Amino acid sequence: MNRRTHLTLAGALALAAVPGLALAQASAETSAPGAYPSKPIRLVVPFAAGTAPDVLARLLAPALTESMSANVVVENVPGAGGTIGVDRVAKSAPDGYTLLLSGDAALVLTGGAYGIKPPYETLRDLAPIAQLVITPNVLVVANDVPARNVQELVALVRSQPGKFSFGSGGIGFSQHRAGELMNSMAGLDMVHVPNPGNPWPDVIAGRVQVMFGNIALALPLIKDGKVRGLAVSSTTRAMAAPHLPTVSESGLPGFESLSWFGVLAPAGTPPAVLQRLEAVLQKAMATPAIKERVATMGAMPGVMSAAGFTRVIEAETKRWAPRPSAAAAATTTTAQKP
Repeated sequence: MNRRTHLTLAGALALAAVPGLALAQASAETSAPGAYPSKPIRLVVPFAAGTAPDVLARLLAPALTESMSANVVVENVPGAGGTIGVDRVAKSAPDGYTLLLSGDAALVLTGGAYGIKPPYETLRDLAPIAQLVITPNVLVVANDVPARNVQELVALVRSQPGKFSFGSGGIGFSQHRAGELMNSMAGLDMVHVPNPGNPWPDVIAGRVQVMFGNIALALPLIKDGKVRGLAVSSTTRAMAAPHLPTVSESGLPGFESLSWFGVLAPAGTPPAVLQRLEAVLQKAMATPAIKERVATMGAMPGVMSAAGFTRVIEAETKRWAPRPSAAAAATTTTAQKP
């Protein structure tokens, strides 16, 4: 080993021995004008290939590659309702080279709702950049269910306690939350049947009678006569299905349960990098080709600012936080009395 190599190696070891100094230098280099990006960027999707967030990520990747002058590579890290992939990004280096494109469930159910308690806290461990799209779900029923609208379905389920079930892609997913919200608002007792693989075959075959399905997947099945569509879960009618009423206008006023997808980075990513990513995502989502494709998916534009996306996550986390049971609340109230 020559003297120059020895000095270089010694300097690197000394730098690494000082806690936080190497990371601080990396952050400073990343945030320097023109320095970022200097290598490929990973866009982690915490779901399998072919799912809605994966389709969106692969639609975005070429546009981001062009804007960033660096390859943006989609990496699927599925498992545990998306929490494995989210946790991997949360624990990645905050240098702008590992990003996350996730759906809502893995981001807003971190407080223990529906038994989901991942090893991260979204707004502590991740930096929101932009909410890309919002999608309503479609309330569908199996063809052998004799209900043609929401009111008929509610009356039917009430008349036959314990008979009806509703499907979803997994515990805590937007389809699950929508079904539980309907149970609560309408006083129903539908049983949740999660199927992380693919819940649609069970509904088509009538083994599961009801589901709030992703609009992009539900509409073709409705058109082909494989299931019957009753309503959408947004408070306004969907542009992709204007003939379908909302659940809210069909007898359950105020009903709303949406799914959405957004991009985040590890907490601590330099502000200059986050600002650049926010700008290139806004540019990409505004291109005619992507806007048209998003519309065909039945999606609506999301909140394309970091501050706005942060507020969305805060509000949704609070909305779906676990509520104390009546017994626990009574115990707490009693304990507080002098």
